[in-house]
Amino acid sequence: MRHLTPAFALSGLQRGKQIEQFLGAIEIDGRPGLRWIALSPGCAGITIYLSEVEDVGTDAFLDITEFPSLDPEDETWGREIAVLPTPKEALHLSERELAADPRRWVNDGIVCDEYQDFRTARRSNP
Repeated sequence: MRHLTPAFALSGLQRGKQIEQFLGAIEIDGRPGLRWIALSPGCAGITIYLSEVEDVGTDAFLDITEFPSLDPEDETWGREIAVLPTPKEALHLSERELAADPRRWVNDGIVCDEYQDFRTARRSNP
């Protein structure tokens, strides 16, 4: 099972593990792109990063963490949205403000597999 249950997402953050979620396609100023978020535990709390990147993926290049930002002046590895003291608060803000689905969190690095599924579905339903 790829997706974390809400309880596993919470416990992963509590154990210091990063979790991620692919949020899908976006368009900014007429440019197509992708959006994904990462919740990353650190000394100050849980940092929420939002990445909005160009969709430059191919069948051989699926690592959306390496895709160029849609706004290179604004972000490098994602824009810091907030740093919250607890995992529960970070999950709640992500779901409320960034439309994250509590049933779609994945472990660190698996967001690329989510993007691959998105590409496959998009090809099947143009």
